[in-house]
Amino acid sequence: MKIEEQKHEKKYKRKGHRKEVLYKDDEWEIVKANAAKMNLSTTRYIVKMSLSDNYMPHDIFDFAGLISQLSKIGTNINQLARKANTINNIYAEDYEHMRKEYSSLCLLLKQKISMLRRTAA
Repeated sequence: MKIEEQKHEKKYKRKGHRKEVLYKDDEWEIVKANAAKMNLSTTRYIVKMSLSDNYMPHDIFDFAGLISQLSKIGTNINQLARKANTINNIYAEDYEHMRKEYSSLCLLLKQKISMLRRTAA
């Protein structure tokens, strides 16, 4: 065995397959930042993430349908609130609380969809 091969084997104890991956500069910065958050080297981070079975592909159109359904729910809530106000069976602050909760839920879902669109591109 040549001296160079011996040095290579000592330096890299891990045996297996080697695959070269080319990242754009902005992608590499994200990989480095994520690896640092997990206190891992970039190599260990990439191996860990590529072997993880937690990844679930997201279909953005599924979320868009959900937003549409939430909008319909909001319309129904408004209709119920109008009816309740007509018969004086609901307090205005209860309705306002319900409206704010619905609005915050819609905002969170829209943010999630926006994030998914950026990562899917």
